[in-house]
Amino acid sequence: MFIFALLYINFSFGLEIDVNTFSNYLDVQNKHIHFELLSNMEKKQINATANYKFHVARSSINKICLDIKELNIYSIYMENGLLLRHIIDNPYADSDQGQRLNILLNREYRRGEIIMLSIKYSIDSRSESVSFMNVSQTSTKSMPFLFTQCEDAYCRSLAPLQDTPAIKQTYSATIITRIQKQQMFLQQFKIQNHPEIDPNFTWKYKYFLQKIPIPSYLIAIVAGNLQKVPTSNGDRTFLISEPDKINEYKEELKDMEQFLQAIEQYIGPYTWGTYTIVILPPSFPYGAMENPLLTFASPTIMTKTGSGLYVAIHEMAHSWFGNTVTCVNWGNMWINEGFTVFLERKASSFYYKVPDDIKLKAIIGNASMYADILNFGPDSNFTSLHPDTTGINPQLSISDILYEKGFQFLTFLEGIIGEEDFKYMLRSYLATYMYKSIDQQELQNFIIRYLYEQHVDNYSTKRYQILEYWDSWIYQPGLPPIRLDFSTNKLVETQQYTTAYILADGQQPDHYADYFNFYPSQKKVFLEELFKKAQNKELTQQVIEQIDKDLKLTNENDCELKFRWFKAILTARDRTRFTQISDFLGSVGTCEISCPVYQALNELDHEFAVQTFRTYQEFYHQITRQSIKRILEKNSQIKQ
Repeated sequence: MFIFALLYINFSFGLEIDVNTFSNYLDVQNKHIHFELLSNMEKKQINATANYKFHVARSSINKICLDIKELNIYSIYMENGLLLRHIIDNPYADSDQGQRLNILLNREYRRGEIIMLSIKYSIDSRSESVSFMNVSQTSTKSMPFLFTQCEDAYCRSLAPLQDTPAIKQTYSATIITRIQKQQMFLQQFKIQNHPEIDPNFTWKYKYFLQKIPIPSYLIAIVAGNLQKVPTSNGDRTFLISEPDKINEYKEELKDMEQFLQAIEQYIGPYTWGTYTIVILPPSFPYGAMENPLLTFASPTIMTKTGSGLYVAIHEMAHSWFGNTVTCVNWGNMWINEGFTVFLERKASSFYYKVPDDIKLKAIIGNASMYADILNFGPDSNFTSLHPDTTGINPQLSISDILYEKGFQFLTFLEGIIGEEDFKYMLRSYLATYMYKSIDQQELQNFIIRYLYEQHVDNYSTKRYQILEYWDSWIYQPGLPPIRLDFSTNKLVETQQYTTAYILADGQQPDHYADYFNFYPSQKKVFLEELFKKAQNKELTQQVIEQIDKDLKLTNENDCELKFRWFKAILTARDRTRFTQISDFLGSVGTCEISCPVYQALNELDHEFAVQTFRTYQEFYHQITRQSIKRILEKNSQIKQ
């Protein structure tokens, strides 16, 4: 395998390179792409043409290199119809990152020139970014379903691209689809229907234009039996889902406009126009995905109690951090996620006005981060805020560490700078780097420069404190270099509640019903405390039975609670609920929910874990499927 000699050398303008793209994006940069897509969902195929507008950035070039994976490339031609030769090679043949498409230009092009070319290709069921779902996999069982998932480096299986967050482009799409009453949504769209070809089918022609430049990983398409409705008063927030669930989901999301206003109260105006959330089928691999104007979300966030709505607030917050200002490569992903968690929790404090709940969420996040540190190994580079993803699929480095350690770093910086000054600094940061991609060094430069220009009190001391710990926060593996205090009486109360169950030893403790008045975050803390008791062999079968009798956790509707319960009891070696656990794993495709349960199940009974996976593997998205395989791969029964 070829390894770059230098991992993080700089751009000419000072930013880190992206080691997970094969494109020559330093030499030539795409400014706009127009897709022409002919979708046949029943055959799980899309025939496509992509039209590009490249701008030459270096002194001269004679080829353009793009990222591809599992695409069928047919022809490449210039705007005047001149055919171009191309070569496909594999710079990292064993890294699961796809191939490089080398386009040999007709002449040498110099800095400042524009290159217009087109690529004809097709997508099929091998694509890792496009999920073609059968009718049986949908809720209404009426027609096929399609959705895309391009983060982090999967858009190269949707189209030949400079598949890197360093490059942002506008894009448009013309989509023709032939399916009964199908609705297809992109981030913005206009629809024209062609005349009927036959009594049963309608060709639908749809045009889409994204005027704000975005990186490739934020391109999104969803199609199926879908309905769109406003979620609340006003004309900014909307919901898309299958029709049978639309009213139920709308009721739970009725406060979306208020969520948006809470974020604006802290960080400033929302600049993207409207905000739409799509509730996808349960095989969607993430809790949610922040595609601009078309957020995708798992149905697991719909709990009928509102406990999952923090996910919606998190994805809204990405409209500022991640979508407006973006990490320049996947080694800086915390710049997307850490900032977004920070803003999510600030907005939640404005909306819910429950400071203890925010602290409890930080405690839960800290527990998830610690679990991921243990899984990677405390000395692993993946436990730092700057993971080295050279030669590997960057998906392997993603964990709650980037979210929670990033959040804690920003909380640490806020403590030095001051809460009010930090808020205005973030607003200036967004204005300075709007629609740009940056790295951690540029962020550091901005913070120091901002504090100096604003003549903040004790500038020299604050500068020293920031720089003293900066590299430790970014590069040091393992736990954060500074331990932050998120203590709250609610934590003590929850720990005492957990201990009461353990000491009762299978009897019902006093005040057991307090659980039903806990904050949603407090319930999660209780279950994480039970998990710790299970690890310490303090959670007995008698206690498990009494808790389930009192709290009905095996039948819980909230998947965030249910997976924590199953993780705890499996760790306590409870084998009496295998049927319910298997059913649960066959109904939830969200990786962060299903994978911890698979891990605990695998440690207790590898054969049953393999059997469960084989039963449901076609239900899972490829991202989740590969994550589960990695958990189970210690045994040769699971083949790639």
